[in-house]
Amino acid sequence: MATESAGAAREVTGARGPVVVGVPLHGLGAAAVRWAAAEARDRGVVLRLVHALTTPAGSYPGRSVVGVDVHQGLLGLARRELADMAEVARGTAPDLVVEESVVEGDVLGVLRAQARGAAVLVVGTDGFGLIGELTLGGVARGLVGHVDVPVAVVPSTTSGTGGGDVVVVGDDGTAGCRGALRYAAQRAVARGVPLVVVRAGPDARLLSEDLPDLGAVRPSTLQVVLAEDRADRVLADQARDAGLVVLGVGQHGWRHPRHSTRRGLAAHARCPVVVVPPDRPA
Repeated sequence: MATESAGAAREVTGARGPVVVGVPLHGLGAAAVRWAAAEARDRGVVLRLVHALTTPAGSYPGRSVVGVDVHQGLLGLARRELADMAEVARGTAPDLVVEESVVEGDVLGVLRAQARGAAVLVVGTDGFGLIGELTLGGVARGLVGHVDVPVAVVPSTTSGTGGGDVVVVGDDGTAGCRGALRYAAQRAVARGVPLVVVRAGPDARLLSEDLPDLGAVRPSTLQVVLAEDRADRVLADQARDAGLVVLGVGQHGWRHPRHSTRRGLAAHARCPVVVVPPDRPA
């Protein structure tokens, strides 16, 4: 029965496209690569490692600085980095099909393009700046709300594949969280762990106590937490033993001042945080 449920979760998860992970230089993307490899293995899809190659201002292919072609030097570094990260991925999932791609362009432009047709887009917290900057003013902010696939932010402190005892999902009662609820349910079933739905904040008492719509799959264990305390505090408390935290974009949007919860939680979470876009209209 568990095998059938896990299979259903993989099917409902949707896109059969690759799990795409942005890879910086100097081994700083290892945690994100390990997590992405496990995700690709569980989904039965390809893992694509992508490095966005940006040649420094004033340099261009063929131009030599003190006898060194900067572009070719960076290209060589990027290719070696991807080869190293492919080995890291295979250490997590030995039979995984891994693609390596160096694409010229800025990080946001490259990752947005790679998101088309992807199952999940994964970035780490190292190599793109501190997680606060990543989430508030950097790569993640430039992806969430701009791509139609889930965006996973994997802390550099994530050990192994980020496994934990539960999957936690925030629900603010808006249609923007519908995709997050279904994604979280699918991942909880695939991992065989309980799902905790958190409804918190000053308006929590106005939210329904009915079980949320989780789509076609339902975890064997489901808990709904209602609390009028600040949502970020409640979510952080519930996330301490979690392997995954899932958030929606919400009716007010990722950047809306009322929703600092998402940014604050991502800045302090020790496990991967996935932001899922709302369901697209039929």
